[in-house]
Amino acid sequence: MYFKSSYFYNFRNLMPERLLWSPGFNLITGRNGAGKTNFLEGLNLISGWGPLEKGTKMSALVTWKADGSDKTDDRHDRASLWAGVSGEESAELFLSVGLRGSLKLNEKSVSASAMRSKVPVLPFLSDHLSLLRGSASHRRGLLDRVGSLISPSYARRLHDYKKALRQKSVLLRRRDDTRVANRTLLPFGAWLWTAREELSRLLEDALARFSDLLAAPMSVAFVRGGGGLDDDPLTDFRKALSEKNAGERAAGVPLVGPQRDDLRLICGTREAAVSLSRGQSRRAASALVLASAYIVERSLARKPVLLFDEIASELDGDGRDATLDALLSTGCQVFAASADPIDFEGIETYRMQKGKFL
Repeated sequence: MYFKSSYFYNFRNLMPERLLWSPGFNLITGRNGAGKTNFLEGLNLISGWGPLEKGTKMSALVTWKADGSDKTDDRHDRASLWAGVSGEESAELFLSVGLRGSLKLNEKSVSASAMRSKVPVLPFLSDHLSLLRGSASHRRGLLDRVGSLISPSYARRLHDYKKALRQKSVLLRRRDDTRVANRTLLPFGAWLWTAREELSRLLEDALARFSDLLAAPMSVAFVRGGGGLDDDPLTDFRKALSEKNAGERAAGVPLVGPQRDDLRLICGTREAAVSLSRGQSRRAASALVLASAYIVERSLARKPVLLFDEIASELDGDGRDATLDALLSTGCQVFAASADPIDFEGIETYRMQKGKFL
């Protein structure tokens, strides 16, 4: 799939204009504050993903009114995002943003999960170096993005698990009995452990296709949050809950479950985050992104769209060229932002200034 056109109205600092896009690599350049990230976020939202900044209210996505004018009618209280996609099939996407968001696909209301599976987009809008050097939440997020794209069941189970986990967290803070909450968590947590372990195996296999980006072969090992007492996920979850019950009550927070999972990324015999330089880490992170895209394409029989912020940051010339070559070789549509232009064959460059494409 690929975006062939877009029109965003009243969205953050972006000027309303109809834009046509290359099905290949689209590079958006401009100074900080030009609107590059806002545009990528618009594509992110209209494809069924949540706001870029954690905790951002939907109403905060409506235009900043850079000209200083007052809002004079209801149209200024909402943003409208439209896009046309083509490729494996053609479709029109629409998102209305106010206090809440409303998604439509071909003029019919759809859920975010349905939109994601129809128009698969893999967003990496924060620093994707965090996949290696950041906290475990970044690596869990990678698994969750891939899992949610290839399986609607994954997104539902993850939602149900998080809902039950919040209930247990409240009980722990109150020092109440958590046995009923644990029974609710048990099947969801074990299912997610099973799914994430399979995703980790697929990720490691797919990484071999992008070995040119890796300084050394990299292995991927899934680590169950608080588990490791039994091979069977359900039994392991049950045993871990029993063993850590006293610790959870003392800490007042859940210590077992997918919310504490991690991926161990190993180069040779050492953690990749320790053994690789920053440039090597960024290339390895790009390999993880491309491996994820390969899994999505094989599962859905349609190419995902890739979104990147600051694509060439901290890469030397060779590293940048290797990364761009690898991205172009996938045949996926790419939208990438960069403060500086990049002269590279096969890339279409668009410049932004003050929310407008020049």
